[in-house]
Amino acid sequence: MPRTLTALRSPAPFSTAKSMIWLFQFLTLVFCLGPGNTVSQTSSTPLIVNGVVGESVTLTLKSPMEEKIMSITWLHDGKSIIFIEPNEALNRVTDPKRKNRLKVTKSYSLQLSNLTMADTGPYSAQITTLTSSLFTSYDLRIFRRLRNLQVVPHTKWSKNRTCEIHLTCSVENPNDNILFRWQVSGNTLQSEANLTISWDPKSFDEETYTCVAENPVSNSSFSVSVQSLCKSVTNEKNEHLDTMWIVVAVPSICIVVVIIVSLFVCRKKIGFLSSYLLSLLQGSRDLAFGTSTRLCLVEDR
Repeated sequence: MPRTLTALRSPAPFSTAKSMIWLFQFLTLVFCLGPGNTVSQTSSTPLIVNGVVGESVTLTLKSPMEEKIMSITWLHDGKSIIFIEPNEALNRVTDPKRKNRLKVTKSYSLQLSNLTMADTGPYSAQITTLTSSLFTSYDLRIFRRLRNLQVVPHTKWSKNRTCEIHLTCSVENPNDNILFRWQVSGNTLQSEANLTISWDPKSFDEETYTCVAENPVSNSSFSVSVQSLCKSVTNEKNEHLDTMWIVVAVPSICIVVVIIVSLFVCRKKIGFLSSYLLSLLQGSRDLAFGTSTRLCLVEDR
């Protein structure tokens, strides 16, 4: 009777295959941490960091002190920008566009200089030890410092003799997450750029309103005096009235002067004409008297 031989699988090849799979996964992780490759990040809550355009910012790294660090990879939007090997004292910038703007501190924190709006976004640092990989996430937000804060007033007098003022607060970069608020005597009236108020000149109160503009990296303020604004409108109104008076009065005076001169000239002409007529009458009378006299003399003869 023939014997059936059963082939037994040696445990050694199984162990070797398992080791190869583990080694392949490890090497894949190492290569993924290399320059220019995308690495998946953990879902930990990122640390929000604010930066200023043209200035520098530091992403602070807290490394595990209990384990020896093999490598650190800093990433932006999931792509490697600098690779660090502490044992080899090697810092290799993997993003050529930032070569002159990246610096690693002694604690392996990342410093970015001459910031631009393109630097905004998620950052992460992956610390690799012999036994684990640790992710630290950041959310870098970049803003411009506030400049040229201005308050534009629109002032007019109402029918009930109160001064109505509409104030508009503005800055040079209105889209940089700016918050506006209006304050008077240290108290906040409202949190917006526009403010409408009325002022009664009978109260004799001089109130100063302050516009405060702020974003996460800077703040600025501008104050206006209500009394000064209303006085300027009053002066403008008076100047307008003076101008209107001049516009109306000067032509009227000219017309009156012309009429007077015309009357005077006419009177002189009438007087001259009257004198002329009188002289004519006188001459006619004398002529008639002389003629009648001569006729009488002739008859007498």
